[in-house]
Amino acid sequence: MDALIFIIEWLFEKGDKMVLGDIGPDTLGVMIPITAIMGGFAIAIVAIIMGARKKELEHKERLIAMEKGIEIPQTQQPEARPPYRSNRTAGLVMTLIGVAVTIANWTVAGAKGGVWGFIPLAIGIGLLISSALEKNEVEKKK
Repeated sequence: MDALIFIIEWLFEKGDKMVLGDIGPDTLGVMIPITAIMGGFAIAIVAIIMGARKKELEHKERLIAMEKGIEIPQTQQPEARPPYRSNRTAGLVMTLIGVAVTIANWTVAGAKGGVWGFIPLAIGIGLLISSALEKNEVEKKK
């Protein structure tokens, strides 16, 4: 018990110096993006492994059902989303980003800075137009 109290007191004495000992702002500035990228890769790897594990379990379930002579369970197919919906979502997001960037840059840097917001705004409007055209084509086919 005394050792635990000693360690806690020692940690409080050292404070930030112990945790951030030799790490300066430059080192920390490099470590943050590296950690973020590694975290993204870790999430992608876990997602791939979990997807493969799910497929493996579904395959085993089907094999066991075939061995026992039971009706094979049907796999649930995700409902197909119309292609124009993803363009519409991306278009709305890009349009709003363009409006936000235009307003923010216009207030900070004036008209010359606000012009840069028109690029994502134009992309967003283009995606919305594309979505509307695709929706009309899909409805005509039905």
